[in-house]
Amino acid sequence: MNCLLLAGVDTELVASLALNALSSILILALSALGLAVIYGFIGVINLAHGAYFTVGAYVVWLTSTELGIGFWPGFLLAPLVVAVVGLLTEVLIIQHLYERLLDTILATWGVALAIGEAIKLLFNAQSKEVGNPLPGSVDLVVTTYSTYRLFLMGVAAVVITVVFVLFTRTDAGVRLRAVIQDPTQASLLGLNETRMYQFSFAFGSALVGLAGAAVAPLTTVEPNMGISYLVQSFFAVILGGAGTLIGIVPGSIIVAGFSNVGTFFISPVVAQTLVFLLVVALIVVRPEGLLGGQ
Repeated sequence: MNCLLLAGVDTELVASLALNALSSILILALSALGLAVIYGFIGVINLAHGAYFTVGAYVVWLTSTELGIGFWPGFLLAPLVVAVVGLLTEVLIIQHLYERLLDTILATWGVALAIGEAIKLLFNAQSKEVGNPLPGSVDLVVTTYSTYRLFLMGVAAVVITVVFVLFTRTDAGVRLRAVIQDPTQASLLGLNETRMYQFSFAFGSALVGLAGAAVAPLTTVEPNMGISYLVQSFFAVILGGAGTLIGIVPGSIIVAGFSNVGTFFISPVVAQTLVFLLVVALIVVRPEGLLGGQ
């Protein structure tokens, strides 16, 4: 700290910038994890990802403003509601399109458009506000920081850790990977491929629904709010490696961290452009992503 002060650096500003970057990284990682679960385990590129994010945000808006029961019931309900939406998508549409990559892309894009239009019809296209459920700040010695953002960072870190453990260290995770690697052999062992796929789609959807609910108090809630998270989540998954869950960590660090720092020092447009160019360059140099071969 003394070195920074001697160099004339505003330590409070640096700490706030670092915390904002970490907050964005964890939120993006939570969103990207939902995408990675669906693509990594069942091979579906889910373009409805952004729409699911938006649904999660609208759930907390409904409970906190329209229904008057507060933010926290919506925060708990959002992943459940979006999981049901994801499950219905899988059962009614995706289940009939496995092994047809282009068809699943078009189908999920159609679902995204349908959800967007439904939101506009039900709630109009005007932006909504969700109040901060944890107003105030916490003194962190070098700076003060938003209580809600700190809570959010903790929740995201815990959820991400639990998901990694679930899919890599538990019996259910081993069974799911067995279905993916050899569906025929798994079926002989009594593992239900259809149920496993449905679980993956619903679970991945729930994660992005939680991310949408978490972000709602930090931004305006509107029908197209999920598009930027769809794009950034894809970038994070591609950078980290589409076939690995752990890859979303370095992917999110690069995408969200670079975007935050670039936005602060340059501009949002330039920062996003540089992130896009970085993703393209990595695809050329290392198509499997940073951790795709692991």
